This record gives sequence, structure tokens and C-alpha cells, in this order.
Amino acid sequence: MSANSGSSTTPGLAPSAERALVEQVRRGFCSEATAAEVDAGRHAADALFAASQDRLYWLCLRLVGRPEVAAELAQEAMLIGYERLPEFRGESSFHTWLHAVARHVCMRANERRRELLGIDDLFEPEDPARGALAALRREERDRLLAEARQAALDPDEQEAVILRYELGVGEEEVAALLHLTNASGARGLLQRCRRKLRRELERRLAELGHGTSLVFGSVGSEE
Repeated sequence: MSANSGSSTTPGLAPSAERALVEQVRRGFCSEATAAEVDAGRHAADALFAASQDRLYWLCLRLVGRPEVAAELAQEAMLIGYERLPEFRGESSFHTWLHAVARHVCMRANERRRELLGIDDLFEPEDPARGALAALRREERDRLLAEARQAALDPDEQEAVILRYELGVGEEEVAALLHLTNASGARGLLQRCRRKLRRELERRLAELGHGTSLVFGSVGSEE
């Protein structure tokens, strides 16, 4: 398989050509495939991935913002996609399916990099919980934010938060990437995410006994 993430000379595929290649892949990767069908399926897979390289790289670049990281993640997404080809059922276009794989890879990479939201994004300055959270050591705060995010938000909400606050993607583009069609769009979704995170953080701070002790301690301390 050609899994390089740099520029490709292979042009984009017409829908009919893509469907024909997808059908070859499906026949070649099924358990009853003949040797000829397996070989044809592998060649068809190479053609599909080659035609997707450019757009996959630019998607990763948009999501992570760093060319060298985007190149690595695009290649990782292509390798994962190749391994998961037997799972592809053709319910969406191959391009859409592979982009979903790449978005997931980029999300995981960004989750590992740093926290998604700052204190100022979640609490008003006069909110006691803001002071309690700020007074935690940075490592404790990062862990608490990550745990609250995972507990309070579903996968789509987590992706919206990553795109908007981690990567600085505009709300209109967030709505387009996540196929949000309701009137409130990304803005409404992100407002709900912030409310859910705030409630979860307040609950966890109270469980940790930080509801009052840290509020009246070194409220604004930073490491």
C-alpha cells in the first residue's frame, strides 16, 4: 500500500470510478475471495488511498495546525483505514469514511497534547468554583478537566470542544465538520458542552472537599 501523506499525483476519483474500486475492495477482502479477487482488491485499495492522500493531509493539517504532525497523523489514519477495510460496508463514500478515521486519529492526538478548555472558558470570575479549580496544582487541574470532559460529554460533544477550543476552528466550520443542521448550530452545542462541564467540575470539586477550603485559600495561585 502507498501510505505516504505528502502530495499525490493521482487525481480525485469520479463517483462511478470510486464505486467500482470499492466493489473490487469488498470482493477482494471477503473470506471467499479467489486469489485473483484478492489481488484486484489490493490494487483497488491502493488506488483509493492514493486518490485520498492530498485531502487527508489537508484535513489533518486543519485539525492539528502543524505540518509535520499532520503528515504523521495522515499516514497513521491511512494505515488504520487499510487495516479496517474489511469493516467498510459502502454505506458512505470511501472519502467520507476515511475522513472519519482521520478525524478520530487527530482527536486522540490532541487529547494527549493538552487540556481542552481553560478556566476562563468555563467559570465567571466571581464563581467560587473557578477559584477552587485555579488553586489546584496544574497536574491536578489537567487531570480533573480531562476526567470531567470524558464523563460529561458524548463523543460528538468532545469533538466539538476539541475543534473549537483546542484548535481554534470557527463555529461555522465546526458545524460543517460535524454536520450540524439545527438552528443553533455549533454555538448552541458548545454552550451546552460548557454547562455540562461546569456542572461536572463543580460536582467533582465538592467530592474532593474543595468546595470551600480552596476558595478561601490561595485562590489565584499558579505553578
